Amino acid sequence: MKYIAEVCAVLMDETERRYLKARDTLETLMGELDGVDTPSHKLTEQVDTATKDYHRAAKEYLSVAFKTKFLGQ
Repeated sequence: MKYIAEVCAVLMDETERRYLKARDTLETLMGELDGVDTPSHKLTEQVDTATKDYHRAAKEYLSVAFKTKFLGQ
């Protein structure tokens, strides 16, 4: 239990970094999608993948945040 605060901080930083990267990627792709009348199959696949990554990162971030809060950090 000696390093709980340090470990929580590391995990929060890492999950926040992943969340922000996933969010930025999705926003960029959605901007590309908005600028096109008929998107290519590749672009729609990229948007689908980015959406899944964004949701996964959000769930992970929320999980770490709750665990950190539960531990009182």
